[in-house]
Amino acid sequence: MSFLLKAKHFLLAILFPPVCIHCGKDLGNQSTPHHLCNNCFASIHLHSAFFCPVCVRRLPNSQHTCHSNANYFLAAATDYQNPVIRALIWHFKYQKWRSLASVLGNLLAQYLNGIQYDLSDYVLIPIPLYTNRQRERGFNQSELVAQYVSEKLFLPIFSDTLIRVKPTHTQTTLKDSDKKITNVADCFQVSNLTIIQNKKIIVVDDVFTSGATMNEAVRTLKFAGAKKIIALVIAKAN
Repeated sequence: MSFLLKAKHFLLAILFPPVCIHCGKDLGNQSTPHHLCNNCFASIHLHSAFFCPVCVRRLPNSQHTCHSNANYFLAAATDYQNPVIRALIWHFKYQKWRSLASVLGNLLAQYLNGIQYDLSDYVLIPIPLYTNRQRERGFNQSELVAQYVSEKLFLPIFSDTLIRVKPTHTQTTLKDSDKKITNVADCFQVSNLTIIQNKKIIVVDDVFTSGATMNEAVRTLKFAGAKKIIALVIAKAN
């Protein structure tokens, strides 16, 4: 690092001392690459199993869903009810703190390692954004965390295989579940069928709420010939 860059960082630290993005505590000299104080970071609880995507109940053996119409496993690292997690995701997506991709990606990698499920034959596919929305945000948050999981767990990532072919409203603005389903209907396509056929796939997104977006992505991938699918998210909302 050059002298001028070091001086810049030193002045910024004086003018804008680092604080915890959740509780606002002065971090001082505390080494926190996750932008959280130790207490807030320690409050993040990681799950140790998969969940049913229909009723969101824990699957004790991570082998069978409790609903016959569930055609994928939900892998949720933690809960969106945790205000610390909400703060991390909000700063990541809407304040464009790209450095938080490694923090959230590390949580996903730790969670998957803790389950001890054989993922050796799986590939990662992030939920895509529509072109205009990605241009406005400057990045696809799901792709960034998927890249980190790929590096930590040595899994291949196919970022341009699932594409979003039509704009949709932000799901959080829609309260009715039927409207959420209609909003994302037929919004995805597969760009290369040969990559998908008979593959085991981990679809990566940030939050699982109603499941409408993930269900549509899974439907599209299954129709294209995917063999087995795990939906990996940072947090589930219920």
